[in-house]
Amino acid sequence: MLESQGIARVFGLPGVHNLPFWDSEVGPRIIGVRHEQAAGYAADGMARTTGSLGVALTTTGPGAMNVLAAFGEAAVSHSALIVIASDVSTALRREVPRGILHEMRDQAAPFAGMASDDGTLAVNCTSDVEAIEALALALAHFEAYGEVAAYIGVPTDVLASTTTHAAASMLQRAGLPDLSAARERLQGCQRPLVWLGGGTTRFCDRPEGLAVLRDFVERLGAPVVTTFAARGVLAGHPQLVDAPIHEPEVHAILAQADCLVVLGSDFDGMNTRNWRMPVPETVITVNHAAEPIRTNLPHALHLLGDLGLLAGLTQTLAARAPWHHQPNLLPALRARLRSDPRGQAGLRFVESVERAWPADAVIAADMCVAGYWLAGYAQQPRPRRLAYPVGWGTLGFALPAAIGPASAGIATLAVCGDGGAMFALGELATLVQERLPITLLINDDAGYGMLRFDQRTYGHPERGVDLTTPDWLALASAFGIDGVEVLEHELEGALHWAHARNQLGHPALILTRTRLTPPRTTSPRWNEAM
Repeated sequence: MLESQGIARVFGLPGVHNLPFWDSEVGPRIIGVRHEQAAGYAADGMARTTGSLGVALTTTGPGAMNVLAAFGEAAVSHSALIVIASDVSTALRREVPRGILHEMRDQAAPFAGMASDDGTLAVNCTSDVEAIEALALALAHFEAYGEVAAYIGVPTDVLASTTTHAAASMLQRAGLPDLSAARERLQGCQRPLVWLGGGTTRFCDRPEGLAVLRDFVERLGAPVVTTFAARGVLAGHPQLVDAPIHEPEVHAILAQADCLVVLGSDFDGMNTRNWRMPVPETVITVNHAAEPIRTNLPHALHLLGDLGLLAGLTQTLAARAPWHHQPNLLPALRARLRSDPRGQAGLRFVESVERAWPADAVIAADMCVAGYWLAGYAQQPRPRRLAYPVGWGTLGFALPAAIGPASAGIATLAVCGDGGAMFALGELATLVQERLPITLLINDDAGYGMLRFDQRTYGHPERGVDLTTPDWLALASAFGIDGVEVLEHELEGALHWAHARNQLGHPALILTRTRLTPPRTTSPRWNEAM
């Protein structure tokens, strides 16, 4: 079933209960990782950067629980991840737990709170029919919406059985909403602004999607801002405000707008400074799901449906010239950051990566200060180039997430701090064994730099944030990975060297030791005056 969806590879670990996965001589290739959390992140990373469906395979009990953090990050970020886990044998299970190896009372329950369709896509199956129907429903959800968070538990004796059951699950999609009220509000506004979320990235995967979106914003004459998940959408377009929403230059544009059009976004806390952004009285949203957008923008006109309905709105709009045109916004913003001692090193880091890392390669950024700078401030020349775990905010994402696109042959830069890299050191073995084109860029500031900044900002004692770190180059060498430590001005050359290594099928490690100040996209700086 997975192979029929064009899925060429999945990620997982063998365990005593799930060995039938590895027995199969058909279907996707299994990329073996060293920890189940890495399997989930790798599948998520592949989904975010390629638009395909990510699948993680785990064993029973502890194996399934190990993938929970990755599952949550994918779910909250509207990525596309299916976790398929073995469960204890139906022949041994009774109504109460009895101490079977790895047994849980309800293995699907921890996933249900985050799974798609209000948790209905987290299923404990007891038969071949249930397992096949559960997978069919998850695949149908992905086909319909371009995202899915699903968990399917299959008892080990069922997993080892044969079946002739053919899936029949289908999804009923909602019809088109009435567009008349939206047309009236758009025609009546003077200064509309378009807010793009991750849903527009999925929409632009379609052959016609980018043209529909471009026609809409051009006819509307609206400046365009993007969330983290939509970085790279409409790259190079003159109406795109290619800067973080959190900076005062962008904040000023939002404050002038008299109509906000939110497309494919939850209007979540991380992108809005916990809803402190200025919001005009007139708001229109387009999303395939009613929540959480209705809670986050309760006074808006909500259009429940596919972004394809933008074509119907565009046809009725009279063309207008852009009301905001400021081609020097980004240079001016960067000039201000260069003049602020807090932003100088971060901006130099961003510009080094911009100049040296190719547009056709991928970047996976961790929840670390270097990652915050890169994810928020580096220009993205195309959609799906950046994978950034800001949905749930899971530290330790970048290294294992990079395994996903790299397994498809895409050179991937994983940007980590010394703390986040420690979460998945075992995956260095995966990088070598699979000959993955990954460059691991570690900025070692001797601790949790973001948390250290938090403690200083809020007057807490600095405790628990200073870390003992390894000899990174010796560690890389122990796995057969070439590494280099560089000063700030040497980073560009090191990135060129590492990418050349990646193109030959070799992973590489780059070590820097710069203490960066967190940018305005991080919550301790949200209260600063605009």
